[in-house]
Amino acid sequence: MNIINDTPGTDYLSYFTTQMPKDLAAMAALRDELAIRQGALSAAADTVKLKADAAAALEVAKTDAAGILADAKVKNAEALAKKKVQDTRELELNARETDTAAAFSARDKELSLREKQVQSQQNALDAKEAKLFADAAQLAADRAALEARIKAFQDKVAALNA
Repeated sequence: MNIINDTPGTDYLSYFTTQMPKDLAAMAALRDELAIRQGALSAAADTVKLKADAAAALEVAKTDAAGILADAKVKNAEALAKKKVQDTRELELNARETDTAAAFSARDKELSLREKQVQSQQNALDAKEAKLFADAAQLAADRAALEARIKAFQDKVAALNA
């Protein structure tokens, strides 16, 4: 405390003209620095909040991913089971197709053989029919000749008896 008042009084004019702008500039700089520091503190708080939100979102995402993975595993197992059934059916169908093709081939060969046999028999029957027609024609000619000889004989016998 200044009891004797040995310091001169404050010269307000010189203070307002020289010192106050410097003090105001210092206070403005201090205010800006304080705002920056408060921003830094709030940024740290915001970062902590964002980190907590991110951790919560990560947990939700992990839970969702686990559910999706479990569902995918179930669907994959079902698909593999269906594929196994389809593969078995495909093998059965291939075996049936092979058996059917073999049976068809055997039946085709048998039918070709029967067709050749029928054709051979048909040719033999045609030859026999032609021979029978020729024999029938010969028989008719021989009968006509025999009847002519019989008639000539009967005529001779009748001429001898008359």
